[in-house]
Amino acid sequence: MTWFSVGVEARCPDQAPEIDEWLLDSFADAVAAYDGVIGGGQGAWDARISVETDDADRAAMTGAEVVRKAAAAAGLPDWPMVRLEATRQDVLESELAQPNYPELVSGPEAAELLGVSRQRLHQLAQEHAGFPEPLYRLRVGPLWVRSGIEAFGRRWERKPGRPRKTA
Repeated sequence: MTWFSVGVEARCPDQAPEIDEWLLDSFADAVAAYDGVIGGGQGAWDARISVETDDADRAAMTGAEVVRKAAAAAGLPDWPMVRLEATRQDVLESELAQPNYPELVSGPEAAELLGVSRQRLHQLAQEHAGFPEPLYRLRVGPLWVRSGIEAFGRRWERKPGRPRKTA
């Protein structure tokens, strides 16, 4: 037997009013025995529960049935299910351990990656059409996605030495 995390989402096919908070509280109570977490709002409700079974198909079927019964017991509308997923618990934990945001670098870090001064970095950013746009511009300076700076460094045709002065 293996533990699975089962997610179920139901949505109203038409315009729907906001779901009352007390219904969602009842829904949360109804899935608590399954370590459930719930959500809901205008035109949708969802739950994620834990079930122990032999495989993902059986986990999905069991989870969907448990959540449907809990939703009905809480008085939630019987809306069509639009999402059903069963993920083995160890796989889910591994996925959740991975960051879901890009690694960012500041000006000094970007300059170091490219092997240039901070002044040269800002010159490249202003003058080179292929230089990546910063993801954020903060008061302390721009932040770039690290992979974008690294990709620019691989395609950038460096010319050694100082450029000639024009008269």
